[in-house]
Amino acid sequence: MSLLLKKIPTFVITMPDEISRQNKSKKQLKGICDNYEFFIANGKPNKFPSTYVSWKRRFYFGRDLTLGELGCFNSHKLVLEKIVSKKITKALILEDDFILLDDFKKTINDLLKCSYDWELVRLLSKPKLNKRMKKTVADLCENYKLVRLSTAPGGAYAYIVTQKGAKKLLAAMDKVWCPVDLVMGQPWRTGLEIITVMPPIATWDQSFESAIGNERFKKRQLKGWRKYILPFSRFYFKVFEGSFRKYFYFKNYFN
Repeated sequence: MSLLLKKIPTFVITMPDEISRQNKSKKQLKGICDNYEFFIANGKPNKFPSTYVSWKRRFYFGRDLTLGELGCFNSHKLVLEKIVSKKITKALILEDDFILLDDFKKTINDLLKCSYDWELVRLLSKPKLNKRMKKTVADLCENYKLVRLSTAPGGAYAYIVTQKGAKKLLAAMDKVWCPVDLVMGQPWRTGLEIITVMPPIATWDQSFESAIGNERFKKRQLKGWRKYILPFSRFYFKVFEGSFRKYFYFKNYFN
């Protein structure tokens, strides 16, 4: 029997003192999902782990990951490890600033019964997706569709993953140099399709101050000869990523 949203294990990633976010999460999940728990994140770590690849991060991005980004990465990784260790068939993962949009419950229930063999579905709300190449892989309720994307917008505030998908994503997280949402959009590393539901059924609450912090938006930190190389390495990175996403998009086009 297919799992239904009301009973599917749901993890809400939050910080211990984020009471207002947790209360808002409870209100949104009431009557939609009974089997949820708050996964308390460890917050910002004190230092970078041995798995952090600093040269690659600086070469392609011009700055290190912030400790807030690293903390977010670690939190998602710990949730995925729990899904695998507990042998959870399917799970919904939310960050505590999520917003559930119209028909969320009905659409997710259809997704859980869908015959398409998905492993990770990111629930994204990005207007630019309407302008990108995409392909419907399954029809859901009413006018909602399961869609394969040729691009990978950011955001890890809401996604649903199978145990098999969690294993694949974890394998791509053994080395740290990208934020978690960027890793999700790299099928050459994860072996996972870039799939979402359209129209969107979840977004994030922009009224909350970012728990990660705004340090990631600061000016690039490279100096000397390195800052002159960055435009070329950054250009290569964007071309490489864009080309490989298109490759995997067309590779799976007829699935």
